[in-house]
Amino acid sequence: MSIGAWAGYPLLDPDGRVLGSFCVIDDSSRAWSRADLATLETLTRSVAAEIHLRQILSAARAAQQRSADLAHSLQAGLLPPHLSKISGVEAAASYLPASNRYYSDIEVGGDFYDLFHTHGQNYAAVLGDVCGKGVQAAQVSSMTRYTVRADAGETGSPAELLDRLNTALLAQNTSRFLTAVYTAFHLTACGLSGTIALAGHAPALIRRAGGTVESLGTKGTLLGVMDTVHLTDVPFHLAPGDLLLLYTDGATEARPRPGTAPEEARAIFDEADLATALAASHTMDAAGTITHLTGILDAHHGGWASDDTALLALRVPPPP
Repeated sequence: MSIGAWAGYPLLDPDGRVLGSFCVIDDSSRAWSRADLATLETLTRSVAAEIHLRQILSAARAAQQRSADLAHSLQAGLLPPHLSKISGVEAAASYLPASNRYYSDIEVGGDFYDLFHTHGQNYAAVLGDVCGKGVQAAQVSSMTRYTVRADAGETGSPAELLDRLNTALLAQNTSRFLTAVYTAFHLTACGLSGTIALAGHAPALIRRAGGTVESLGTKGTLLGVMDTVHLTDVPFHLAPGDLLLLYTDGATEARPRPGTAPEEARAIFDEADLATALAASHTMDAAGTITHLTGILDAHHGGWASDDTALLALRVPPPP
């Protein structure tokens, strides 16, 4: 067969490691249109995500561990191995899997987070929650991280990026939907400035240096269900000592195991409780804040987590 036109792309995992290459050949001479290239790029990301997921599954199964350990290995592969270091910003995160096991599939959760450089002096953070558990939820989480990282340099608008993510999810024809929060930010001479958008997700929280806590973001449409979504960019600023907290609903729906606590102690740990716990940690850095919050949640549910919980904190350190 004669080669008239061809296009090649590297297959990369979310952290830039090469998995292989993807090449398309046409025996007729032609020029690739912008629509052609966009389709090929989307297909490349989908193939890379599938390969990456299969590698994680293969490595986990090769270890011949029990299903709970398989889930832990798979979940670890879907989260960044470490948070990107950003000069002038403290960053910390945690992922706590649910201990409430009702699923027969590999019980990997759909919560995810990421922090990465986009372009120039700009950075981004994303956190989300795919509905359900199992391999399909893991596939959607993996595809989301690929798509967000790939598109982040194309737009400075979190709302536009989440709109693009919605289009990519619909193209995958998956039955899974997700909620997400995405923020694009950069350092300034007096702290950190950014923009945030919510897609069906709970508002972020800002803890000011003095201990007051504010909600941030306008709740928009969840992703992966409707062709048209309504999303809003909201600007914000962190001064030295301020902290931004992103979280999934495992942090605001924690409750003790049914039947093990007095009636008055069975209340769900809600957004007001989380804000109170965050305010109480105002002297702590990002890592200390995450440790404090996970300890508060563990004390409330007594080690029985009804849902996965992801937390991500960004703090501008005060002057020494």
